[in-house]
Amino acid sequence: MQKFLLNREQARSLGTAVGIVLAVCIASAFLVRLVLPGSPAMTAGWDLEQGKSRSALSDATILSKLRIPSDIPRKRLLAVMIENHEGARLHQEGIDDALMVWEFPVEGFISRFAVVFDADHLPGRIGPVRSLRPYFIDALQPLVSTVVHAGASPEAYSKARSGDITAIDLLSHYGSAERDEAIPEPHNLFIRRSEITSLPGAPITETPWPPYTIGNPTAGSAALTVNLNFHNPVHDVVYRYSRLRDAYIRSSGPTEDQGHPRNVLVLEMPVTAIGEMGRLTIPVSGHGRALLFTGGMVQQGEWRKEGLFGSFVFKTDKGSSFLFAPGQTWVTSLPGLDRVKWLDE
Repeated sequence: MQKFLLNREQARSLGTAVGIVLAVCIASAFLVRLVLPGSPAMTAGWDLEQGKSRSALSDATILSKLRIPSDIPRKRLLAVMIENHEGARLHQEGIDDALMVWEFPVEGFISRFAVVFDADHLPGRIGPVRSLRPYFIDALQPLVSTVVHAGASPEAYSKARSGDITAIDLLSHYGSAERDEAIPEPHNLFIRRSEITSLPGAPITETPWPPYTIGNPTAGSAALTVNLNFHNPVHDVVYRYSRLRDAYIRSSGPTEDQGHPRNVLVLEMPVTAIGEMGRLTIPVSGHGRALLFTGGMVQQGEWRKEGLFGSFVFKTDKGSSFLFAPGQTWVTSLPGLDRVKWLDE
């Protein structure tokens, strides 16, 4: 009888231990679900700090995507102009650390990037740095207070002098830049993090981040492959959605690009004039059609920007806000959305 009672006590203890283990496992799974990219948990008003690792599945990247609640999330934002000529793509650095990339066509309808970083978490080296155009300034304001570039069109120089943005020209501060002799010119001008922090200019102010609504779309058709037509096979862009990363893998022509955006935003912005040296006029204020690809789905609607100093607003066709995933956002301006095709495979 005593032996039987002893076994019952042992069984009771064993059952208690098993219950504790199961509870810990369930709690751990819930926490991992919150932290990992692609979690369906609502993240509106939550902040995100970009990771530094190139591997989206590394421990460092997973920890870097931990979202900290904040009533008024803010970041010190800095933009750097990076070229996207086919001769420069293999040498691009820093894009995978960007919070946001603004992509516009330039002369010859080759695209160029204004890459937006958290100034407190810059990559080690950024480039190749290229020249500035006025519509990049219009798109960045009022979110970004400082843009680093190497040269500019006359219109961009004039707009930078009259606007609220500080444009720092590396051609005037050549000692802060470096030419990588292993890369052919003109695709070899870079700037290091240590040099950016010492550049003269206005202080980088804090601005609200993110500048859009975070959430999980509940409606929209599947969009696992997205094609952007630049009418040139070397410059046409393809995004392929990766369920493993919960992000889009971008390719420009035959080259897989840096950066794996969780949001791909395409804005219809017609080119209204082509001027001297083939420079484009692209009005950024006003409104137009918009597409947002996130989580393997597409949301359709429009963008609005009231005046050059107004903030962008993105709405669906039904009037609700576009819902973005936390993480990198890639914004591309195209003259018409007929250039965008997507597939559910």
